[in-house]
Amino acid sequence: MKKKIIIFLLAVCLLFGIPASVLAEAKMVPGSVIPKLPQTANDPELANGHVYPFWGPPCQRYTYSVVYSDDKGRKPEYVKIYFNGKMIDMEPAFDMALASKEDYQKGVRYEYKYIPSKLGSNFYYFEASNGLGKARDSIIDSPDNGPVLFESAFDKNEIGLIEATPGKKLWSFPVGKEWVDGVAFSDDGKYLAAKTSQHIYLFKTESSKPLWEFKCEDCMIGGDVKGGIDISGDGSKIIAAIGEMVLLFDKSSNRPLWKKQTGNAYNVAISQDGKYMAAATAGEESNENSNLLILWNEKSSKPLWQYHSSGNFHDVSLSNDGKYIAGATGCPDRQAYIFSRDSNKPIMISGRLTYDSPVSRSKITGDGNLAAFTTEGGPESAVVILFSKDSKTPLWKFADGEKRAARGLGITPDGKFIGVATMGGDIYLLGKESNVPLKNWKVDASTGVFDIADDGSFIATGGTDRKIHIFSKNTNDKKVITFNEYLGSIDISANGKYIAGGTSGAIYFFESFANENKVFACTKVTEPEDENKMMAKYGMGEKATTIKQNIFSVLWNRITSFFKKLIGINGEQGSSGQKSESTSSGKAVCGNNLCEPDFGETKENCAKDCSGGD
Repeated sequence: MKKKIIIFLLAVCLLFGIPASVLAEAKMVPGSVIPKLPQTANDPELANGHVYPFWGPPCQRYTYSVVYSDDKGRKPEYVKIYFNGKMIDMEPAFDMALASKEDYQKGVRYEYKYIPSKLGSNFYYFEASNGLGKARDSIIDSPDNGPVLFESAFDKNEIGLIEATPGKKLWSFPVGKEWVDGVAFSDDGKYLAAKTSQHIYLFKTESSKPLWEFKCEDCMIGGDVKGGIDISGDGSKIIAAIGEMVLLFDKSSNRPLWKKQTGNAYNVAISQDGKYMAAATAGEESNENSNLLILWNEKSSKPLWQYHSSGNFHDVSLSNDGKYIAGATGCPDRQAYIFSRDSNKPIMISGRLTYDSPVSRSKITGDGNLAAFTTEGGPESAVVILFSKDSKTPLWKFADGEKRAARGLGITPDGKFIGVATMGGDIYLLGKESNVPLKNWKVDASTGVFDIADDGSFIATGGTDRKIHIFSKNTNDKKVITFNEYLGSIDISANGKYIAGGTSGAIYFFESFANENKVFACTKVTEPEDENKMMAKYGMGEKATTIKQNIFSVLWNRITSFFKKLIGINGEQGSSGQKSESTSSGKAVCGNNLCEPDFGETKENCAKDCSGGD
C-alpha cells in the first residue's frame, strides 16, 4: 500500500532546502509526531480521506470526507476530523436512520464542511471508533494538509501577446479557469502556439482569434504535470503534450498527424525544421515505460528511441537541427543529460547535482555544444550550471548563496548569454565564459518563468505579481505589463519582436509573497462543482458509488500529480501500525477511461484505457 505524500509541505521543504528527514515534524503545527494507534482485531476501516476541491481560493466551501466501514457492520461510536489541532465530529452524508448493517459493511461517507477566510495551511486527519477498535486516515506520522489556497480563483486566465520594443500588450485571449501551460512562437513571430489545461491553440499573431483549436475532453484543470507545447522555426509543425498524450500537428489543421500515449509529460520540444521532436515524461522508477525522455521524427508516432531514468524527466530541449537533446531529471536521479539523436545512450551524464531536489530546467544551444540547467534549490544545489556536451564536469556553476529554486531559464542560440530567474525574485544574466553575473535585477515577487532574446539584448520574466517584466541588457530601461493572474509561461520570438505570456495557478506559489494574515470578508461563498458530477464528467461516475473500489484515489492521483511530480517523488511504503492509509491509494483502475502508465497500465494489460495514440 502506498504512503500518501504530503505534497504541499514536501514542496515547501525542498524549495527552502529543508532536508527530507524533517518532513514529518515540519508538517505539524506546531511540529510533533502523533503516536500511532494500536492495532486490534476489531478495528474498523477508514478510506478515501480527502478534501474537495484540493485547491482554490478563500471563501469557497471545501468538504473533507472519509468513508467508514466495518466488516461486521458495526456503526461508529464516532467519526471525527482532527482539524488544525481540534477534534471535530463529522456528519454522515445521508440519513443514518435508513442505514443498515450492510451499509456499514459497504461503507458510509462522513463529511465536514469548511469555508476558509484566509490563506495558509490547514492540517487534518480522520479518526473513527466502533467502540472496540479505532482507525485513522489521511495520516502517516502527522496530518495531511489541504486545500492549497490561492488568493485568486484563477478564473481569469489569459494568453497575452506583447510587442516587445514599446512593451505594449497587443491582445489578450481569455481562457477562463483553464491554466496556460505553455506558449511558443515560430521564429518570425508570425505564429503563436499555446497549450491550456484542455485546449491546444494556434494563432496568427495579427489576431487574437485562433486559426484552430484542439480540445481534450477528459483533461482536468490543474491536474496534469503541466504538459507543454513547441512550434518549429517556420511554424509548420506543432508538438504538444496534453492529458497523457503527445500529439503532432501541421499548422493547417487541428487534426493530429499522429498521437502517442506517453503518460503525463512535463514538456516537449521540436527542432527548428520540424523534423524531430521530444518529450520529457513522468512516472515511477520501477516502470520502464515511464520516466522517459522520448525522441520521434515527424513521420511516425513510433519513437526513434526512449530512455528511462529513475527520476521524472522534468524538461527537454533540442538543438536547432535536433541532433542533440538535453534533459533534466528529478528525485532520486537528479542529473543533467545530453544525448545524440543517433542513440538513447547519453553522451553526457552529470552526476547528481543536488542533495534532495530535482534538476528542473534544461536549455541547449543551437549547435548543441553547450547546455544550461537549473535546480529546485536546497543543499548542494546551484542556481544555474553550464555543461559542454563533451564532459560531465561543469564548465561552471553559479550559486547566489540563497539556495532557492530556479525555474526560469534561457540561453541564447549561440550560447553567449545565459539567464535565470529564482523563486526569490532574483534575475541574473551570465556569459558563457564565467559564473560571475554580467547583470542582475530584483523583482518583488516569486519569478518562475523567464526567457532571453536570441541576441541577448533583453530578458523577460514573470511570476506571482501578475506582471511580465522586461529588462534591457545594455540600459536601465524597464517595462512592466500587467496580466490577470500569475504568469506560468513565457516566450520571446526569435526575431525579438514579440513576447507571449500565459497565466495559471503556477507551481511557484509555494514561495509567493501572499499575506497569509489577510482576512477575507466572505460576504459571498463560492460553491464548487458537485464532486460526483465532476467525477462523472471524467469517466468515474458509475464507480464513484462503489466504495470498495476506492475510485477517488484515481482523482487524487490526477489532481496531486502536478505537485508530486514537480518534486520527483514516487511514494513510499506505509508505516506499520497506522490504520487505513486509503486502501488502494496509488493503484490503477483499469476501465476508468484514464490510461495510467504511472501505475503500470499499458496497451497490453489495459487496452480499454490505453488503446489510443498509435
